[in-house]
Amino acid sequence: MQIEPKKPNAIVSYDITDAAIAEMESIYMALNITDLEDKEQFDAVHSARMTVKGKRVEVEKRRKELKADALAYGKVVDAEAKRITGKLEPIEGHLEREEEKVTNEQKRIKAEADRKEKEKIDMRIAGLAEFGQHLPYLPFFEVAGWDDAKYDEVLLEAKEKHEAEKKRLAEEEAARKTEIDRLERVRLEQAVESARLAEAQKKIDDAKDRLESEKKALEDAKKAEQERKDREIFEVQAKENARIAAEGAAAEKAQREAREAKEKADKEAAEKARQEALKPDKEKLGNWALGLVAIISPDVKDEKAQGIVLWAEAELSNLAEKVIKMAEEL
Repeated sequence: MQIEPKKPNAIVSYDITDAAIAEMESIYMALNITDLEDKEQFDAVHSARMTVKGKRVEVEKRRKELKADALAYGKVVDAEAKRITGKLEPIEGHLEREEEKVTNEQKRIKAEADRKEKEKIDMRIAGLAEFGQHLPYLPFFEVAGWDDAKYDEVLLEAKEKHEAEKKRLAEEEAARKTEIDRLERVRLEQAVESARLAEAQKKIDDAKDRLESEKKALEDAKKAEQERKDREIFEVQAKENARIAAEGAAAEKAQREAREAKEKADKEAAEKARQEALKPDKEKLGNWALGLVAIISPDVKDEKAQGIVLWAEAELSNLAEKVIKMAEEL
């Protein structure tokens, strides 16, 4: 079955031009809401958005109309491809299954040969491991490349080295035990001597402790008497110091309160004088701000021109509010 493809239209056209879009961008992108409570700003932005949305919906509707024929043609192409593929797949599946009979048997034979070879190599490695020859010092692939004669030669050499090492270690262990026994005898002799010396030192230390205890008791008695006398003198001096400090604190508090009262009065008088001097400037700034709001807007008919007037009025109103607020904060 042959399907004649439909030629796409040479020109795709929509009911809006790039120039019209550029014009909307130049006007609408300048719209901003600077005051969330300003209804005129909101209405201007909302009206502009609805205009842009209307154009977008028109473009989407036209796109679906232009694409309808292409979608129908695509469905016919997919259906014919599916029909032909449905006839080819059973033939391809049959041939694949026939091929797999051979390839699967080849894989089984190779896997069996690999398993037997691995068992042989694992047995060799296990045999050598009994005599201290382990991986990775004994590479797996090196063992795999040996013939039986080479393996027997290496195994015999490993066994001889292993037996020699066992003999050496046994002799070293016997010598180590002999040395441990000697050191233990020396340790016991030193322990007896240390106990004798410790007993003699204890007697000396006990006598010294008695003398120190008696000396300390005498010094503690002298110290306690001196502390009692010092405490009596300290208590008398502390009472006198407390009286003097209380009198000084009362005088200092009275001086501080008088100084703070004077500083507060001076600050209030200075601020009052400053605000009085600023009155003319504040009044001038307030009148100027009211003049900004009172500017008469031109009576225009074009919708775009009206949008510009609304934007300018909002900007002047915001500017006037800021001037008034800044004047109040002087």
